[in-house]
Amino acid sequence: MEILLIAGTLSGLGGIETCIRALAQEAEDRGDHVRILALCASTHDPTWQQGLDYAEVAHGSTSLRKQLLRGLPAMVKACRSRPADAVIAIYSSTIPGIRLALWLAGRRRPVVSWLHFSTVHRQRTGLLRYADAHLCISSEIASELITNPRIAARDVHLVFNGTRFDGAPLIPRSNGAPVRFLHVGRLMMGRQKRSDDLLRALAQVEGEWRLDLVGAGDRVEDLPALKALAAELGIEHRLTWHGRQRDPWTAAVTADLLVLTSAFEGFPMVLIEAMVRGVPCLSTDCSSGPADVIKDGLNGWLFAVGDCSALAERLQGIVHNPSLLPPASGVRASAESFSSRKVYQRIRAAMQQAIAKVRGASFASPWE
Repeated sequence: MEILLIAGTLSGLGGIETCIRALAQEAEDRGDHVRILALCASTHDPTWQQGLDYAEVAHGSTSLRKQLLRGLPAMVKACRSRPADAVIAIYSSTIPGIRLALWLAGRRRPVVSWLHFSTVHRQRTGLLRYADAHLCISSEIASELITNPRIAARDVHLVFNGTRFDGAPLIPRSNGAPVRFLHVGRLMMGRQKRSDDLLRALAQVEGEWRLDLVGAGDRVEDLPALKALAAELGIEHRLTWHGRQRDPWTAAVTADLLVLTSAFEGFPMVLIEAMVRGVPCLSTDCSSGPADVIKDGLNGWLFAVGDCSALAERLQGIVHNPSLLPPASGVRASAESFSSRKVYQRIRAAMQQAIAKVRGASFASPWE
């Protein structure tokens, strides 16, 4: 199977890039192939695409309008010169442009959406009706699409996101005081990640504990503000700020529990990546994804967004009694359904269904 994946603006630092790499690697393992066309250059780290069949539009722009105008000739060429069996759209905003490019190239191929945000946030959901099928990374996103009157339920496929298990050793536990908590990801004062909630909760926790924070401030002002808050709360001596790491899982020598305080996600890959390494997770029950991954007591726990008291209570219980933490082997086993191999199997089955749906069809306009 030949897959053409068309992406808009990517930073080179996030979970979307991780998922694209996993998709391409699993496809190669199956004898399939993924080509990637980016409508603009990566905004921060261009090295993420090394080793991939990757091209980007010259003079690309982060402006959506300019991306579509400048990217149309490149999309037409990609569809005509090396016809793919299906085309994946990372952003719903690119779907009309992809359909137009296929029409101009004289190719009838399925266009498949693969959104990495909840449709509640930052997506033009009305454009999804122009896709032939939809790959959903969480149950909540799938439910949102199924209830959309312009989308047929049979075209909605719950595939989740996944990570590769090979080369991911278990991270040792501290096995005693101090208990070591871990935060991996962008740091924000409020907004999406609500990193300050973790600091406020930890300020209420008695006993011996430490916190490793792996990640950089999302904005210039975030990291100084969080460090100032830690000093104000009197916990700065218990925190280690590791900054952004190419491999965040090597930054902390030991880890007992990963904590995620987000207000919303698409599908938080950090939970799967932690569990593969045997690290249980404590996460907000936010929209969307954590409830698909975390099973109470088996591999972690959930708490309500913004409920610092509930977060502090759970952290305090673990500091007082680390034996409450589920065993690493069970945590890792609980993530097996999110392996990139199994995720690709679901994606491939959905793509085959979409290909069969449009096989032999012709269209007089790109909107049919």
